[in-house]
Amino acid sequence: MRVRKNGWLLAGAALTAWGLTACSGTGGETSAAPASSAASRTTAADAATPQPPLSAGALKAAALTEADVPGSPGVSADERRPADTKSTFPPASDPSCQKMLDALGAHGASAVVDQVFNWKGSIWAGGGTLASYKGTAAEKAFGQVRTSLTTCSDFTGVGYTGKYTAHVGREKIPRLGDESIALRITVPVKQPAGLRSGKRVSVRSEQHVLVRVGNVTACFTMLNMDHDDHFPLALIRKELARIAKAQQA
Repeated sequence: MRVRKNGWLLAGAALTAWGLTACSGTGGETSAAPASSAASRTTAADAATPQPPLSAGALKAAALTEADVPGSPGVSADERRPADTKSTFPPASDPSCQKMLDALGAHGASAVVDQVFNWKGSIWAGGGTLASYKGTAAEKAFGQVRTSLTTCSDFTGVGYTGKYTAHVGREKIPRLGDESIALRITVPVKQPAGLRSGKRVSVRSEQHVLVRVGNVTACFTMLNMDHDDHFPLALIRKELARIAKAQQA
């Protein structure tokens, strides 16, 4: 099955945007120390040991498939190559917005798998990004999105079709994983002269849901024109459960 490629990914963020557009010290204990104390120290040490990041193969194994999306004409999951994160476009006009886009796009992750979801009856594909990080980098990436949203509201950028202007707003989302956040990016789309004469300018609407599960982040994107679509929560929860299981293996 041929899957539509996500050529609508936001430049410089691997997201969406109109084809433009995270010491143990030495104590004085002796061998006579109570077994319970020794066990407690071991448990604490284990808890402090960072979980190794999942490999790209493990992320692909946890990714949703065509079988998970009834009636879908195609679902893909592809490991991202380092070259795929490079961009020749200038950064967004607002630095805080650019930091948000970079974090959503999993810049700096240890391994990344990008997904495309082709929905039944829709010409617009959805997107997904699974990313594993070393240490506490996943928490930092998530925190960057949360912090950026306090100041990022509007920005301009340049993509394959030229300059664009975007508005960013928060959305409500149920608690998912260890922490979750949702936002919507809207982009007015310029129409060729005479194509929509007398009609209002269309608006591209993108929902982004970012969830952290341990040292893995999962970003889900839904796209439409002149309509606010939402990524199916049932599919998000299914993928998060697989990620959690993979981390326990």
